[in-house]
Amino acid sequence: MKPTHLPTFLICLVLLNVAGVRAQNPQSSSATGATATPVITVDEAVSLALANNRLIKNAMLEADKYDFRISSIKSRRLPEFQISALQSELLHPIDFTFQRGVFGVFPGIGPVPATNTNIRTPARLNTLAMAAMNQPLTQQYKIGLGIRAQELARDVAREELRAQRQRVANQVRAAYYDLVATSAGLEAARHSVKTLQEVKRVTTQYEAEQAVLKADVLQVQARLAKQEYQLVVAENGMKTQSEHMNQLLGRDLATEFRFAGIPEESDRELSLESARQQAADNRPELRQANLKKRLAEYDRRIAKADYIPNVSLTVRYLGIRSIEVLPGNAGAAGLYFSWEPFDWGRRRNAIAEKSKTVEQAANGIREIESQIAVEVGMRFRKWSEAVAKVKANRAAKDAAGEQLRVVTNKFKEQAALVKDVLQAEAQSADAGFQYQQALSEYWSALADLRKAMGEE
Repeated sequence: MKPTHLPTFLICLVLLNVAGVRAQNPQSSSATGATATPVITVDEAVSLALANNRLIKNAMLEADKYDFRISSIKSRRLPEFQISALQSELLHPIDFTFQRGVFGVFPGIGPVPATNTNIRTPARLNTLAMAAMNQPLTQQYKIGLGIRAQELARDVAREELRAQRQRVANQVRAAYYDLVATSAGLEAARHSVKTLQEVKRVTTQYEAEQAVLKADVLQVQARLAKQEYQLVVAENGMKTQSEHMNQLLGRDLATEFRFAGIPEESDRELSLESARQQAADNRPELRQANLKKRLAEYDRRIAKADYIPNVSLTVRYLGIRSIEVLPGNAGAAGLYFSWEPFDWGRRRNAIAEKSKTVEQAANGIREIESQIAVEVGMRFRKWSEAVAKVKANRAAKDAAGEQLRVVTNKFKEQAALVKDVLQAEAQSADAGFQYQQALSEYWSALADLRKAMGEE
């Protein structure tokens, strides 16, 4: 016989469907017993990532390494001390012959030496010690250029640190919004499973009483099986995304956390022109390009400085032991001059090469400016599309909710079938999920736009 009155089934279905619709809002969904799990907002997640992310720490260490390089170059301005010693054994004796009278003939003494004299140093262990102090003079200019070049390289590394911080902040926001959307879908899937399990129980009961058709029971079972599969997919996706979030935050992958949810929409007003201007002022890539151009100019100046002769104030000492005739100690102080007058065009070619590098850097600046303008335009338009999509999906969600209410009332009055209620419930759940997805895409698009504008 055909069903005429299903009060128990109707009450269960309506109550569970209302709970399923309310579960679409992540702010109102909190798992039982999850009060001990810490809640994290998107801003708190970004702060944790900026403090603990390993890629940011490595970029920070890379920038800090330049401080030591600069200190090393600065030490070149100070005197250089060198000490060396050689202890060896002669391969053959060293003979010195002084001819008779080589040092002169003196009254009352005669010639010195009086006869030819041979002095032999046997092949034995001997020591040669050398010490030197060099104070660069003309090299100070080139050293100063090198110091400034390293300071510019440090500034480039710091801009790379800023870029890394922006990338990580953007990744955290995108991961957070994806997690919120996945969480909403997961809660909706759980409530849908509960709803369909209750529907299956009631329809099975009424099938035995011949109050519903066999086709209705099979339809409910198929719907339940599909929803259980979607629940498994959503749970696995949630676990993977949570581990990825913990990786970005630089902490243990198993750390548990809950979401504070996301607001409906941002009240921020932006124009494409202001967004591009802010990007031109803040993008680390553009700052890096300008710094690299200045660095290339300093490299060219360093190449030109190779024409300057090297002049140093020097003090040298030489100590010789175990070799007769030669003095045991010798010292000298003065100016040391070194210059290569003919290099066969090597320095000229080096300067020409550095000049080409400067031109390349200038072209790179213009190219990066164009790329940034294109990227900001694309991100701005994506964000505008996301704004429109949120509005459309919000309207669809409201319409589906109203349609579910109407169909439920019709079913109560026996003016609709079970499949009509199930279809309306599915459409309402899907509309709620699509709205959460659109909201997540909206905030992800805004995060991408903020990154394109040079914000952290």
